[in-house]
Amino acid sequence: MISAQLVKELRDRTGISMMDCKSALVETNGDVDKAIEVLRKKSVLKAEKKSGRATNEGSILVGHGKNISFIVEVNTETDFAAKDQDFQKFLELLKAHCINSEPSNLDQLNEEFKQPLLDIIQKIGENIKISFYEKMETKDGEISSYEHTDGKLAALVKLSEKDEVLGKDVAMQVAANNPLAINSDQIDEKIILKEKEIALATLENENKPDDIKEKIVLGKINKFKQENSLLDQAFIKNPDQKIHEIISGNSILEIMRRKVGE
Repeated sequence: MISAQLVKELRDRTGISMMDCKSALVETNGDVDKAIEVLRKKSVLKAEKKSGRATNEGSILVGHGKNISFIVEVNTETDFAAKDQDFQKFLELLKAHCINSEPSNLDQLNEEFKQPLLDIIQKIGENIKISFYEKMETKDGEISSYEHTDGKLAALVKLSEKDEVLGKDVAMQVAANNPLAINSDQIDEKIILKEKEIALATLENENKPDDIKEKIVLGKINKFKQENSLLDQAFIKNPDQKIHEIISGNSILEIMRRKVGE
């Protein structure tokens, strides 16, 4: 006979549902340590069964370690799970791990944090994925960050010189306006060619000379570059200023942005 106290003890140690705890204890004749092993094995099986389910919600983490700053995205099936208390504790553990271990890439992070991930999947009962991890080296610059209050959007910015106010403002700009590059010359040429193709297609049935069409297309491309180049964007706090005007003698060396689901 498995006592309610024993089930509670296993529940307290694992966070797994009472029903699953009782089942594991029955299977192991009341041996709590063996029951934990059983639950872990079952959590792997449950995670595999859930792995094909869509994860369109989740949270974004930002952290600053000794040598890196980073952004991590963790996806869940529902927003309800993303706000769960156990999930929030999992995020705190994940953030601490990234700060202390400074993983090289997403694959390494997923390998190192495999068991805690399986444990939270077992607790929450949803498919959960660590889907994004990118880092920014702290050397040769000063990194600032911005995190939106809903925990679903964040940005990092590296400046050549330390300026906390400017760094915060530029990080907020990156988060809000999602520039493709720091300056127009860095925008992927494939993207520019695609925009040119679209612009030409909109003029296909226009009764205009080719040289006029070319000028119209050039104007649209220049506008696209301006809107998607961080330095050329209007400052969100003062649209009368461009970003290149507010940075003064500083330089923007690197940017990173992530939004849940993108």
